[in-house]
Amino acid sequence: MSLGESEYCLLYVIVKIADYSFVCYEAEAARRDKEAADKRAEEEKARWRAKAAEATAARKEGKAKNKEAKKAKSAFKLEEERRARAAAELRTQEERAAQLAAEQESARRAEREAAELAGAAERAALREDAELAEALRRSEIDAEEEALARRVSRCEEAVSSESTGGGGDLPRRVERLEASLGTATEGSLEERVGAIERLIEPEAGEAAEHHLPVAEPSAAVSLADAGLDTGRPAAPESTMGGETTCIVCFARGKSHAAVPCGHLCACGPCSELMQECPYCRELVMMWMVPRPV
Repeated sequence: MSLGESEYCLLYVIVKIADYSFVCYEAEAARRDKEAADKRAEEEKARWRAKAAEATAARKEGKAKNKEAKKAKSAFKLEEERRARAAAELRTQEERAAQLAAEQESARRAEREAAELAGAAERAALREDAELAEALRRSEIDAEEEALARRVSRCEEAVSSESTGGGGDLPRRVERLEASLGTATEGSLEERVGAIERLIEPEAGEAAEHHLPVAEPSAAVSLADAGLDTGRPAAPESTMGGETTCIVCFARGKSHAAVPCGHLCACGPCSELMQECPYCRELVMMWMVPRPV
């Protein structure tokens, strides 16, 4: 049975493909064998290197042990070193104890100094309060004496149409008035002046006819009562005498007293702008804030 041309070509192709497949298989097998051989060679080299490294490490360890053995100290030297370390630790503990004691002493000294400073500040505050109270008391006494002197001046004007203008000794002026009126009253100076005023009251009309000045106290009127627009919101308003608020701005409360006269009359901002007391016009050395009792 003869083959045709097409069948022959197909057979030829199949044979070629089989040959190529066989060649490829042999090449792949050779490659795998080579890789396996290379891998075994590498493993062998790695084992050899590991053994060499172990041998080298063993030799180094042996040499190190020999050196340590040669450098090993005797028991006597070890005991000396132990004692030296114990002595150093003891010195360190003593130094720490001394430092702690010094710190505690410093803290106690600081506490004592703070207590002394607090005591000194408290004593200074008490002394300042006492001085302020004394200044206020003197100012009250001066105000009372000034009022009594004005009363005596009015009596003198009513009796003799002359006044000393507030000069001279006040008790002597009262004695002269009593001598002029032919009366003598026992009691304090204010009581004697009151008796004189009661005696000379009928002469007040005659004094008015001669146009003699007769001072009468004016009632204190607030700005709100006078119908003046202050331009401020509704708030407790001071009177002209300054009962509760600053007698300068009539807006803030009285908080500062003048020294040495002791008049409590201004607020903080106003007191910074004044060098004289607005009550008595006395020079102000300083302004103080009284402490509440």
